[in-house]
Amino acid sequence: MNRLIQLLASCEFGDVASLRRIYTYEGGETYEYEGVTIECGETQRTTPEFVKFTLGFPLDMLEIAIFGDSQLNTMIADYGLREFGKHIDEIYLEKGLGKEKYTGKISIHKPTSKIVLRSSSFIRNKILYISLTIRFPVLHASKRNAVAGKACVRIVQKDLARAIRNFLYSFDPDDFEECAAVYKRQQEIRHMLSRKGLVGFIANGSILPRNGDGFALKGAVPFQSPYEDEIEMQFPDGFVLHGMGIKEGVTVITGGGYSGKSTLLDGLMHGIYDHVPGDGREYCIMQERACKIIAEDGRSVTSLDISPFIRNKGSLSTKSFTSQHASGSTSQAANIMEAISFGCSALLIDEDRTATNFMIRDTRMKKIIKDDPIVPFTDRVRQIHTETGISTILIIGGSSEYLDLADNVYMMKDYLIANYNNEVAKTRQNTLDFFTANDKEPVKWRDERTLVKKSMSAFRKDETNKIREFVSVNDDELYIGIHRTNIARLETIISSQQGSAIAFVIRYLFTVQKADKCHLLDEISNIYEKIKLSGFDDIYSSKFGIDFNLELPTIHDILFALSRMNNLKYENTFTQDD
Repeated sequence: MNRLIQLLASCEFGDVASLRRIYTYEGGETYEYEGVTIECGETQRTTPEFVKFTLGFPLDMLEIAIFGDSQLNTMIADYGLREFGKHIDEIYLEKGLGKEKYTGKISIHKPTSKIVLRSSSFIRNKILYISLTIRFPVLHASKRNAVAGKACVRIVQKDLARAIRNFLYSFDPDDFEECAAVYKRQQEIRHMLSRKGLVGFIANGSILPRNGDGFALKGAVPFQSPYEDEIEMQFPDGFVLHGMGIKEGVTVITGGGYSGKSTLLDGLMHGIYDHVPGDGREYCIMQERACKIIAEDGRSVTSLDISPFIRNKGSLSTKSFTSQHASGSTSQAANIMEAISFGCSALLIDEDRTATNFMIRDTRMKKIIKDDPIVPFTDRVRQIHTETGISTILIIGGSSEYLDLADNVYMMKDYLIANYNNEVAKTRQNTLDFFTANDKEPVKWRDERTLVKKSMSAFRKDETNKIREFVSVNDDELYIGIHRTNIARLETIISSQQGSAIAFVIRYLFTVQKADKCHLLDEISNIYEKIKLSGFDDIYSSKFGIDFNLELPTIHDILFALSRMNNLKYENTFTQDD
């Protein structure tokens, strides 16, 4: 640690490049402080004033024993990041020299309430590495590129050292064990869902409404299961939960405006992630491969079979449909076909976010319109479950058509939910035979697309007309080489760090793929498993100026983003689902 201090002090009023003396491009030097290892390395070569510190805390120092349980790794890393972050939240230093100011700040990633795999904190060789960016006291004067070395010393020697000590001394093993117990129960519930024939579970007492900051809304009505659907979950630690089990099949949730329908669906959608204790949704659990389906007017679609929903008409070919600006109905059809092909287990649909002509065609309109190429979702929703095993949960407020199609119907009023099956049975209008698509041949649900290698490129011409590798990320769009994709309406992407991770996964696919063609789902699945096993280091590069803090998105969000990307070429091989 003393050597690090000496090197920092030697940078006093030197050129910013002098900071490179404290680390190397090959991975940096390693220092030690009270048993904690400290690695220093750059975030990117063009900005040496930003130095990445990686702290290694031995787990036994924190009294954490995982005994080879790798399933706890993500939770331990998440907990450590949150606890350590509390001690450096306010570290900020400004040093004045005449009219010039030098500022330094330690910046650490602040996670949401969800527990996901991150590059900012992870487990390696039974040591917790909390990777954080420390911004040294360098706010460049307008006429010189200088470093306030003594101010840097103060940040590392005083502020960072104090944060490390406080983290170690205040770490509460009992609180950690309580959080670990909640996380283990969440994994148990996920394992129980398929065994019990459920797509989701919501514990009684859960707080689903969110405030403007995304936290549990104070004073909100706690969730209470209808008595007909209440089940008991027992856990190895003796803990018992009661709540609503949402069965596989077709589920309809209805009710008036502001009754809580969309809030319930939003809670289920975010139930694909694990949550920290106290979030209110820690026991609101959905199958991990569930996805939200909307009409996405204007999205790009390339070589996708949407013929189960949009039939050929005139020059319109839907076996291999391509459009840079798909309509509401064709985009919703594309989203469903992609979800099925990508292995999603449940479709979550809110009527307010759909194309009306895609969702329904009532009795009278069916008699009037005989040759509409659009096959409404009413005529496919039960078929999808029967032939693919994929369930659907629908929020419906304006059409009664789906009441006759549902396995279970629920009514919501004032954020309370009730089983409505008996009432629906008394008012049934149509039999299931009414909702048939009259197909001339079996529907091929899974479109196994092959991505053509020659259409993929992470390179493009820059402003000087030189060909360079290019990756750029903003909240709505990702750019890789000549390709662009819009992720603004992928609602299960919960952070900008997930968007960055998707960009680097796609860039990795483009740069490592050696064959002329690659099977889209297989290749992304391989990269995804590689990240889960080894972290983000193999796919991340600092040369694009993108923050090194990455969070693992769902695999289907990676696939959805790639499917929306322009200038790619696919080959289709249509296979009948088993």
